[in-house]
Amino acid sequence: MHRRSSVTAKTSRLAIAAILALGVLAACPPPKNPAGAESETKPVLRLAGVEQFDIVVLETDPVQVRVVVYGWMSDSCMTIRNFEQSREGRLISLKIITTRPADVMCAQMIKRFRETYPIETRDLPPGTYTLDVSGKQEQFTLP
Repeated sequence: MHRRSSVTAKTSRLAIAAILALGVLAACPPPKNPAGAESETKPVLRLAGVEQFDIVVLETDPVQVRVVVYGWMSDSCMTIRNFEQSREGRLISLKIITTRPADVMCAQMIKRFRETYPIETRDLPPGTYTLDVSGKQEQFTLP
């Protein structure tokens, strides 16, 4: 009987020591990154694929122009981050920027979208303009 109580006492002491060790580890701060290392991986940015787009000129005062873009993204994690518009003369360019986490495995699949974006036409004189969306171009006329 003396042996059993000795084994039980040793087991109890080991259990208590393990619990104390876990408590000490839990109280320690996480290790710091080496100098210059980033804490998070930057997301991957890409241009969305564009199948086609439709230009809608609204007869309002002032005239408003919208573009309805039909396109795709190349994996299940990708989302639309924003769009960028620029103008050079009578050429208006629109880029649709997508984002996805860099360190995540995603299903490789075509994810389709349909989005409507306003085209900035304030202060543009009447006339014919060309809208370029990811290399695809169409003309429209501002009255």
